[in-house]
Amino acid sequence: MGKTFSKRAKKIMVNGYQFHCVINEIPSNKFVNFKVYSSRTTYFEVLFTWEASWHFNPHRPRNCELLIRYANEIGWEFKQEKNSLKIEQGDLLINKLGLTV
Repeated sequence: MGKTFSKRAKKIMVNGYQFHCVINEIPSNKFVNFKVYSSRTTYFEVLFTWEASWHFNPHRPRNCELLIRYANEIGWEFKQEKNSLKIEQGDLLINKLGLTV
């Protein structure tokens, strides 16, 4: 399956909580942006280079779940309003978390 080159959203449940994932793969952007909201004001985002993004599928529910769990482990408080976290070196997480195609 090839890249969709668009901005798509999906909802996912992790540990009984619903998260809203927005994956932005618009070619004019410098990075592939993976953003997860737990509320309107609380989110985390991960930036992946285009080259690295070909090695995994950010739309797979398991990959979304792994990224959400990782953000929680490193301190993202998803229940706290107006809380955000940004991971600029997302490429390093592909192997670390076992993100798959």
